[in-house]
Amino acid sequence: MAKKRVESEAPDPFLKAVSQGLDWASRHKISLAAVIVIILLAAALIWGWNSYKTTYDRESGLVFSQALRVYHGIKPHTQDEGVKEAIEAFQKVVKEYPHSLWTSLAHLYLGRCYELLGNKDKAAQAFALGMSGIKSKKYLSPQWLVAFAQIQDPQKGIETVSNKLSEEKPFLEPYLRYNLALFYQEKGDINGAIKTLEDLKGRFPASPFGLEAARLLEVLK
Repeated sequence: MAKKRVESEAPDPFLKAVSQGLDWASRHKISLAAVIVIILLAAALIWGWNSYKTTYDRESGLVFSQALRVYHGIKPHTQDEGVKEAIEAFQKVVKEYPHSLWTSLAHLYLGRCYELLGNKDKAAQAFALGMSGIKSKKYLSPQWLVAFAQIQDPQKGIETVSNKLSEEKPFLEPYLRYNLALFYQEKGDINGAIKTLEDLKGRFPASPFGLEAARLLEVLK
């Protein structure tokens, strides 16, 4: 009677990769200790880069959120002075964090600031830089973000953000909620601002906007 064929299980992909790596190291006369060192160095480099990127994005987000606060605090009777202060704040994001997620949005607000000063050439240049950066990433519609940066009426800003937040939650939800709080503050509705900031802090405690919300709450309360 013929013997029944026994099917072997497929080898584990990870163990197979390790086995192949060790076999390659053996053929090329590389010791196991050297292989382990190489693996550990690669892991350390990957961890270091990810840690740096996380810190970089968080720090740039904090600087951007602080610039937003300056922008929303521009007073009509001191507009030129306030706008110039906002320009300096957004330029800090652009200069110190050129590869940040928030640099493109900083360009959009710079465009709005230059518009307020009547400098159409610089405004057009800043808007173009912002649009270019946004198109390269999966943000909200670039056109919508430009229009949003140009909102002057706090009530219109509140309605715009509220409508956007009622849709599917976007990547920029913490940014929108922070803007919503600033619009309430600009309108004079401090209770609305505090409620929105507390909600933001609770939902996104690790976000740069959640951290900035905690700091702004200390000022408003």
